[in-house]
Amino acid sequence: MNPSTRKAFLLTHNRLRSRLARGIEPNGNFGMAPQAANMLKMKYDCNAEASAMVASRTCSQKLSPPETRPGYKENFITIHKTYLDLPQTARHASERWWKQLSKFGANRQMRFTQAMRTEQTRIIRNWGKMAWHNNARLGCAITRCSGFSFVVCHYAPGGNNIGENFYTIGAPCSMCPGTCDNTTMLCESP
Repeated sequence: MNPSTRKAFLLTHNRLRSRLARGIEPNGNFGMAPQAANMLKMKYDCNAEASAMVASRTCSQKLSPPETRPGYKENFITIHKTYLDLPQTARHASERWWKQLSKFGANRQMRFTQAMRTEQTRIIRNWGKMAWHNNARLGCAITRCSGFSFVVCHYAPGGNNIGENFYTIGAPCSMCPGTCDNTTMLCESP
């Protein structure tokens, strides 16, 4: 990983989280996703990156065992566009995960359900980890494998907890634990 790739992951995640917080992201057939009152701005975390790198280097094209990444939830994707440079691959992977919301939708309450946990076709779990309100730490890795790039991101504290909301619906920054970035309408991590 290099600084420009880390920056691409972080800026893309925070740009998309900002759009969600401001209520300008499509939520499948439910119209626009509601505004988020408590969406934290993510920070890049090199420990999370190191954990993601272990998973990425396997080129396994599957989720790593949870016991190998304590404290992190994981997104992974295989990118076959090997002509993309690393920052482009970072943006492409992040945007592919994020599109799950516009393609399939969550629900109007923005609550993670058991059905979402087990769904095999209309999957939004990757989007859910990107959008989970208190996921303040992000670390990612890209490994060039044989004919594809294997991209893995680790999130903390994790998200996608059954029965909990992706975020609290309300005016942007109205429930920040600290201050608000008035440009992005994301809460600064305490």
